[in-house]
Amino acid sequence: MILPAKNILVFLCLLLCIGVANAQTATDSTNNSKCISVDKLKYGGGYSYTNYIWNCPTYSFAYGGDTSKNWNALDDAIDIKQAPPKVIELKNKIDHIIRAYAGSSFYALVKFNSVDVVYPDKLQALTDSGRTGLTLKHCKAKYLFDYHFGPDTAKPYLFSVAVNKYGKIISPFPFPPKRYYKPIDKTFTYCRLIAIARKVQKNIDPIDEISLQYNKKSKRFYWLVAQAIPDDHEGLVHNNEVMIDAADLSKVKKTKGEASVVY
Repeated sequence: MILPAKNILVFLCLLLCIGVANAQTATDSTNNSKCISVDKLKYGGGYSYTNYIWNCPTYSFAYGGDTSKNWNALDDAIDIKQAPPKVIELKNKIDHIIRAYAGSSFYALVKFNSVDVVYPDKLQALTDSGRTGLTLKHCKAKYLFDYHFGPDTAKPYLFSVAVNKYGKIISPFPFPPKRYYKPIDKTFTYCRLIAIARKVQKNIDPIDEISLQYNKKSKRFYWLVAQAIPDDHEGLVHNNEVMIDAADLSKVKKTKGEASVVY
């Protein structure tokens, strides 16, 4: 079929627009990560499983989770609509507390991920379903609410809020109170972070990690740009790192990281 010239022009314009839109989405999803492989972008912070619900009999709930009623057969999160009514009540309470504590500017970049609920009476059922090593010895919390924070959804900063069976928060907040919080500079790009790191630390390559971290002493978020851990000998090894203030990219500090290499 031969299309009239006018139709061909419209068709080509549509293809071009779609291509531009797709390219923009790919770039936005990792905030201009074309300067580094996406697998080098790491999650910052971390969830607090080991501190509060280590090897406990739990079920995880999330928005958009699995709707199956056979929980014991699931490895994925269960739809939060099936969670005990108190879970939503507690989530709303925690959201309000986080906002009041850290301020609206911080809270605007916070996103709820999931909640783990400890079910002591399900220990045997979960063991029979295939889970191993379950115990009630380390169940300090009844609920563990997991959140994401950050300007980029690719690899955000992770944190948890642990709550006991009485509904009391028992974990410290791994983020600053609002009087200390400085808004994240959203003009950052990974390319810019790499350029800054290379300028202050000539031996930062090969870069193996970029992540958003929190310094509880200074009460500031910072971008960590870290060199790959040397693997040329066994034992304690060091690598070069650069810390870039996430609120003021002009504030930069060179540091050393360390790790144990075992062959």
